[in-house]
Amino acid sequence: MRALILAAAAIVPSVALATDLWPTFDTGWQYALTEPARPGQERYGVVDAEPGPRAGWTVRVECGIRDTRTSRVIRRVVGTGESTRGASPGFGGRWTLSDGRCGNFIVTQSLRDPEALNLYGEMVGVDECPRRGVGALSSGD
Repeated sequence: MRALILAAAAIVPSVALATDLWPTFDTGWQYALTEPARPGQERYGVVDAEPGPRAGWTVRVECGIRDTRTSRVIRRVVGTGESTRGASPGFGGRWTLSDGRCGNFIVTQSLRDPEALNLYGEMVGVDECPRRGVGALSSGD
């Protein structure tokens, strides 16, 4: 029982601190992630977020495959959805493409380095998106 109480006490501060991390629900942001695909190609994913109607963000997600030599986009998909924060430091969300496919993303932040902008992220559910890696968080300006 004591271990359960200590575990709960350890979790509660992290929930409060996670909401103090940037971005906050009243700001927009952009997260961009790439990973190698076939030789001479890379998968890219860009999440553009704007403050949403509830505690969260409205997102537009663009993923695709492009030629690394010319930057020409070979394949591109775009979807829209929502994002929010969970109990652990970071944020994630879900989006839907016009063809009905859905994807999810998560970006991990650290309370030890709350101002870090190069953050680990994962995208799943849409083949055109990068799977995982370190991406760049920015204000989107």
